[in-house]
Amino acid sequence: MAHQLGQRVNIRNINDTHAELLALFEDGDAVALDLQATTDCDLSLIQLIESARNYGAAIGKPVSLVKPAGAAVVATLERAGFLESFSAADAKFWLHKEVM
Repeated sequence: MAHQLGQRVNIRNINDTHAELLALFEDGDAVALDLQATTDCDLSLIQLIESARNYGAAIGKPVSLVKPAGAAVVATLERAGFLESFSAADAKFWLHKEVM
């Protein structure tokens, strides 16, 4: 079951989101996130999810997005320069795109 993040995920509430993610890691074998409702975010969300991906890989609990990142998240990725340097795995994770 996917965990839906809130409409606003930014530096002001990232500690709450961090706690939610830690609980998800404790409760299951994988973490599935739904970012569709997130319409206001900043780089702290991107950093947290990237850290969660690394942590999940290290402990054998993969992190995934149930749907491609929405417009607000993609805009944040673009502003931060991530889109330009995406690996194939990044494009698949964030955008659900296969890169050849």
